[in-house]
Amino acid sequence: MPSLKLTVENQVSYTLQRKGYRLGRNMAEGSYCKVKMFDNGLNSAICVFDILQLAYKTYDSGYTKKVACKVVNRGTASQEFVSKFLPRELSIIRSIRHPHIVNLLDIVDMHGTVYIFMDLCEKGDLLEFIRDRGPLPESRARHYARQLVSAVDYLHSLDISHRDLKCENILLCTRERLKITDFGFARWCRDDAGRRILSDTFCGSAAYAAPEILQGTPYNPKMYDAWSLGCVLYIMLTATMPFDDTNMKIMLKNQLNRCVNFPRQGDYSRTSGSAKRLVL
Repeated sequence: MPSLKLTVENQVSYTLQRKGYRLGRNMAEGSYCKVKMFDNGLNSAICVFDILQLAYKTYDSGYTKKVACKVVNRGTASQEFVSKFLPRELSIIRSIRHPHIVNLLDIVDMHGTVYIFMDLCEKGDLLEFIRDRGPLPESRARHYARQLVSAVDYLHSLDISHRDLKCENILLCTRERLKITDFGFARWCRDDAGRRILSDTFCGSAAYAAPEILQGTPYNPKMYDAWSLGCVLYIMLTATMPFDDTNMKIMLKNQLNRCVNFPRQGDYSRTSGSAKRLVL
Protein backbone atom coordinates (compact mmCIF):
# COMPACT_ATOMS: atom_id res chain seq x y z
CA MET A 1 0.00 0.00 0.00
CA PRO A 2 1.58 3.33 -1.04
CA SER A 3 2.46 5.77 1.72
CA LEU A 4 0.64 9.09 2.14
CA LYS A 5 3.92 10.88 1.40
CA LEU A 6 4.29 9.08 -1.91
CA THR A 7 0.67 9.83 -2.78
CA VAL A 8 1.16 13.54 -2.10
CA GLU A 9 4.36 13.60 -4.14
CA ASN A 10 2.58 11.90 -7.02
CA GLN A 11 -0.22 14.45 -6.86
CA VAL A 12 2.28 17.30 -6.93
CA SER A 13 4.22 15.73 -9.78
CA TYR A 14 1.03 15.14 -11.78
CA THR A 15 -0.19 18.72 -11.26
CA LEU A 16 3.15 20.23 -12.25
CA GLN A 17 3.52 17.97 -15.29
CA ARG A 18 0.09 19.06 -16.52
CA LYS A 19 1.44 22.60 -16.44
CA GLY A 20 4.61 21.55 -18.25
CA TYR A 21 7.00 21.27 -15.29
CA ARG A 22 8.88 18.40 -13.73
CA LEU A 23 10.71 18.50 -10.40
CA GLY A 24 14.37 17.53 -10.32
CA ARG A 25 17.12 17.56 -7.72
CA ASN A 26 17.73 20.36 -5.22
CA MET A 27 20.31 22.89 -6.34
CA ALA A 28 20.62 25.17 -3.29
CA GLU A 29 18.83 26.40 -0.18
CA GLY A 30 17.82 29.88 0.89
CA SER A 31 16.96 31.20 4.34
CA TYR A 32 13.25 30.42 4.00
CA CYS A 33 13.08 28.26 0.94
CA LYS A 34 14.46 25.30 -0.93
CA VAL A 35 15.47 25.90 -4.50
CA LYS A 36 14.90 22.92 -6.78
CA MET A 37 16.20 22.05 -10.21
CA PHE A 38 13.52 21.22 -12.75
CA ASP A 39 13.97 18.92 -15.69
CA ASN A 40 11.54 17.90 -18.42
CA GLY A 41 13.83 15.24 -19.81
CA LEU A 42 16.38 17.70 -21.20
CA ASN A 43 20.00 18.09 -20.18
CA SER A 44 20.37 19.92 -16.88
CA ALA A 45 22.13 23.25 -16.54
CA ILE A 46 22.73 25.86 -13.89
CA CYS A 47 20.07 28.51 -13.41
CA VAL A 48 19.71 31.66 -11.36
CA PHE A 49 17.14 32.99 -8.97
CA ASP A 50 18.82 34.65 -5.99
CA ILE A 51 20.55 31.27 -5.48
CA LEU A 52 21.53 29.28 -8.59
CA GLN A 53 18.78 26.98 -9.84
CA LEU A 54 17.27 25.54 -13.00
CA ALA A 55 13.89 24.66 -14.49
CA TYR A 56 12.34 23.77 -17.83
CA LYS A 57 8.88 24.73 -19.02
CA THR A 58 7.29 22.84 -21.92
CA TYR A 59 4.40 24.55 -23.71
CA ASP A 60 1.54 22.93 -25.64
CA SER A 61 3.30 23.76 -28.89
CA GLY A 62 6.21 21.57 -27.84
CA TYR A 63 8.54 24.53 -27.31
CA THR A 64 10.66 24.15 -24.17
CA LYS A 65 12.53 26.93 -22.41
CA LYS A 66 14.57 27.21 -19.26
CA VAL A 67 12.82 28.83 -16.31
CA ALA A 68 13.45 29.11 -12.57
CA CYS A 69 11.48 28.03 -9.55
CA LYS A 70 11.42 28.93 -5.87
CA VAL A 71 9.95 26.26 -3.61
CA VAL A 72 8.59 27.32 -0.21
CA ASN A 73 7.55 24.68 2.32
CA ARG A 74 5.18 26.20 4.86
CA GLY A 75 5.85 23.34 7.25
CA THR A 76 9.54 24.17 7.63
CA ALA A 77 9.38 27.96 7.27
CA SER A 78 9.03 30.20 10.30
CA GLN A 79 5.53 31.17 11.38
CA GLU A 80 6.31 34.86 10.85
CA PHE A 81 7.36 34.18 7.29
CA VAL A 82 4.30 32.05 6.53
CA SER A 83 1.80 34.49 8.02
CA LYS A 84 3.43 37.80 7.09
CA PHE A 85 6.11 37.76 4.44
CA LEU A 86 4.97 34.99 2.10
CA PRO A 87 1.44 36.42 1.53
CA ARG A 88 2.98 39.82 0.79
CA GLU A 89 5.46 38.33 -1.65
CA LEU A 90 2.81 36.37 -3.54
CA SER A 91 0.47 39.38 -3.68
CA ILE A 92 3.19 41.69 -4.95
CA ILE A 93 4.77 39.44 -7.57
CA ARG A 94 1.31 38.79 -9.03
CA SER A 95 0.84 42.56 -9.36
CA ILE A 96 4.01 43.61 -11.16
CA ARG A 97 5.46 43.33 -14.65
CA HIS A 98 8.47 45.33 -15.82
CA PRO A 99 11.33 44.73 -18.30
CA HIS A 100 13.87 44.91 -15.47
CA ILE A 101 12.06 42.79 -12.89
CA VAL A 102 12.12 38.98 -13.07
CA ASN A 103 8.82 37.94 -14.62
CA LEU A 104 6.43 35.62 -12.78
CA LEU A 105 5.20 32.69 -14.87
CA ASP A 106 3.08 30.67 -12.49
CA ILE A 107 2.35 29.92 -8.83
CA VAL A 108 1.28 26.44 -7.75
CA ASP A 109 0.16 26.18 -4.11
CA MET A 110 -0.66 22.69 -2.88
CA HIS A 111 -0.12 20.40 0.11
CA GLY A 112 1.57 23.10 2.15
CA THR A 113 4.16 23.96 -0.49
CA VAL A 114 4.31 26.92 -2.86
CA TYR A 115 6.06 26.59 -6.24
CA ILE A 116 6.91 29.98 -7.76
CA PHE A 117 7.95 29.72 -11.42
CA MET A 118 9.80 32.64 -13.01
CA ASP A 119 11.81 33.58 -16.06
CA LEU A 120 15.44 32.52 -15.86
CA CYS A 121 18.42 34.88 -15.97
CA GLU A 122 21.40 32.77 -17.01
CA LYS A 123 24.36 35.13 -16.61
CA GLY A 124 24.59 35.10 -12.81
CA ASP A 125 24.09 37.95 -10.39
CA LEU A 126 25.67 41.39 -10.34
CA LEU A 127 27.94 40.57 -7.41
CA GLU A 128 29.49 37.63 -9.28
CA PHE A 129 29.87 39.80 -12.37
CA ILE A 130 31.76 42.49 -10.43
CA ARG A 131 33.91 39.96 -8.56
CA ASP A 132 34.98 38.47 -11.89
CA ARG A 133 35.65 41.76 -13.67
CA GLY A 134 36.41 44.32 -10.99
CA PRO A 135 34.98 47.85 -11.01
CA LEU A 136 32.76 48.55 -13.98
CA PRO A 137 33.48 51.28 -16.51
CA GLU A 138 31.36 54.28 -15.70
CA SER A 139 29.45 53.93 -18.97
CA ARG A 140 28.37 50.39 -18.07
CA ALA A 141 27.55 51.35 -14.48
CA ARG A 142 25.39 54.17 -15.85
CA HIS A 143 23.65 51.76 -18.23
CA TYR A 144 22.86 49.35 -15.41
CA ALA A 145 21.84 52.12 -13.01
CA ARG A 146 19.25 53.43 -15.48
CA GLN A 147 17.64 50.00 -15.64
CA LEU A 148 17.59 49.62 -11.86
CA VAL A 149 16.18 53.10 -11.29
CA SER A 150 13.49 52.42 -13.90
CA ALA A 151 12.45 49.23 -12.11
CA VAL A 152 12.46 50.77 -8.63
CA ASP A 153 10.58 53.84 -9.85
CA TYR A 154 7.96 51.50 -11.29
CA LEU A 155 7.63 49.66 -7.98
CA HIS A 156 7.36 52.91 -6.04
CA SER A 157 4.69 54.20 -8.43
CA LEU A 158 2.63 51.18 -7.31
CA ASP A 159 3.46 51.91 -3.66
CA ILE A 160 5.65 48.82 -3.43
CA SER A 161 9.04 48.75 -1.72
CA HIS A 162 11.54 45.95 -2.32
CA ARG A 163 13.50 46.37 0.95
CA ASP A 164 16.28 43.97 -0.03
CA LEU A 165 18.03 45.58 -2.98
CA LYS A 166 21.58 44.27 -3.22
CA CYS A 167 23.94 43.01 -5.90
CA GLU A 168 22.98 39.39 -5.17
CA ASN A 169 19.33 40.19 -5.96
CA ILE A 170 20.15 41.79 -9.31
CA LEU A 171 20.46 39.22 -12.10
CA LEU A 172 21.95 39.46 -15.58
CA CYS A 173 19.83 38.08 -18.41
CA THR A 174 22.55 39.22 -20.80
CA ARG A 175 25.61 41.39 -20.28
CA GLU A 176 23.44 44.35 -21.24
CA ARG A 177 20.24 43.65 -19.32
CA LEU A 178 19.57 43.42 -15.59
CA LYS A 179 16.52 42.25 -13.64
CA ILE A 180 15.63 42.64 -9.97
CA THR A 181 14.57 39.48 -8.15
CA ASP A 182 13.64 38.13 -4.69
CA PHE A 183 10.61 39.94 -3.28
CA GLY A 184 10.65 38.04 0.01
CA PHE A 185 10.89 41.26 2.04
CA ALA A 186 8.81 43.46 -0.28
CA ARG A 187 5.77 45.23 1.10
CA TRP A 188 2.99 47.63 0.18
CA CYS A 189 3.70 51.19 1.32
CA ARG A 190 0.08 52.21 1.95
CA ASP A 191 -2.76 50.60 3.86
CA ASP A 192 -6.26 49.91 2.53
CA ALA A 193 -7.29 53.46 3.42
CA GLY A 194 -4.43 54.93 1.37
CA ARG A 195 -2.40 56.03 4.38
CA ARG A 196 1.37 55.81 4.10
CA ILE A 197 2.88 53.02 6.20
CA LEU A 198 6.25 53.28 7.90
CA SER A 199 8.21 50.04 8.31
CA ASP A 200 9.73 48.86 11.57
CA THR A 201 11.11 45.48 10.47
CA PHE A 202 14.87 45.00 10.03
CA CYS A 203 14.94 43.62 6.48
CA GLY A 204 17.58 42.86 3.95
CA SER A 205 21.36 42.85 4.38
CA ALA A 206 23.17 45.03 6.89
CA ALA A 207 25.76 46.13 4.32
CA TYR A 208 22.99 47.82 2.29
CA ALA A 209 20.91 49.03 5.26
CA ALA A 210 20.15 52.72 5.79
CA PRO A 211 20.94 54.39 9.15
CA GLU A 212 17.36 54.33 10.37
CA ILE A 213 17.25 50.55 9.94
CA LEU A 214 20.42 50.15 12.01
CA GLN A 215 18.98 52.52 14.62
CA GLY A 216 15.81 50.46 14.85
CA THR A 217 13.49 53.40 14.17
CA PRO A 218 10.41 53.36 11.89
CA TYR A 219 11.48 54.17 8.34
CA ASN A 220 10.14 55.09 4.93
CA PRO A 221 10.64 51.86 2.93
CA LYS A 222 10.96 53.74 -0.36
CA MET A 223 13.85 55.76 1.04
CA TYR A 224 15.45 52.51 2.15
CA ASP A 225 15.34 51.34 -1.48
CA ALA A 226 16.98 54.60 -2.58
CA TRP A 227 19.78 54.14 -0.04
CA SER A 228 20.37 50.56 -1.16
CA LEU A 229 20.53 51.67 -4.79
CA GLY A 230 23.27 54.11 -3.82
CA CYS A 231 25.21 51.24 -2.25
CA VAL A 232 24.79 49.16 -5.41
CA LEU A 233 26.06 52.03 -7.58
CA TYR A 234 29.08 52.49 -5.31
CA ILE A 235 29.89 48.78 -5.59
CA MET A 236 29.57 48.87 -9.38
CA LEU A 237 32.02 51.77 -9.58
CA THR A 238 34.58 50.55 -7.03
CA ALA A 239 34.11 46.78 -6.59
CA THR A 240 34.17 47.42 -2.82
CA MET A 241 31.51 47.90 -0.15
CA PRO A 242 30.75 51.48 0.92
CA PHE A 243 30.71 50.52 4.62
CA ASP A 244 32.29 47.79 6.75
CA ASP A 245 29.40 45.87 8.31
CA THR A 246 31.53 43.85 10.73
CA ASN A 247 30.95 46.49 13.44
CA MET A 248 27.45 47.96 13.37
CA LYS A 249 28.20 50.84 15.74
CA ILE A 250 31.12 52.05 13.65
CA MET A 251 29.16 51.47 10.45
CA LEU A 252 26.27 53.60 11.73
CA LYS A 253 28.66 56.35 12.83
CA ASN A 254 30.30 56.40 9.40
CA GLN A 255 26.90 56.53 7.72
CA LEU A 256 25.69 59.44 9.84
CA ASN A 257 28.96 61.31 9.27
CA ARG A 258 28.91 60.49 5.54
CA CYS A 259 32.33 58.88 5.76
CA VAL A 260 32.35 57.27 2.33
CA ASN A 261 35.63 57.24 0.47
CA PHE A 262 36.38 56.31 -3.11
CA PRO A 263 39.66 54.37 -3.59
CA ARG A 264 42.40 56.49 -5.15
CA GLN A 265 44.51 53.87 -6.87
CA GLY A 266 44.24 51.77 -10.02
CA ASP A 267 40.94 51.33 -11.80
CA TYR A 268 39.07 52.47 -8.70
CA SER A 269 40.33 56.06 -9.14
CA ARG A 270 38.67 56.57 -12.53
CA THR A 271 35.26 57.49 -11.11
CA SER A 272 34.24 60.95 -12.26
CA GLY A 273 33.28 63.73 -9.89
CA SER A 274 29.68 63.69 -11.11
CA ALA A 275 29.34 59.96 -10.39
CA LYS A 276 30.78 60.44 -6.91
CA ARG A 277 28.37 63.28 -6.21
CA LEU A 278 25.45 61.13 -7.33
CA VAL A 279 26.43 58.37 -4.91
CA LEU A 280 27.05 60.75 -2.03
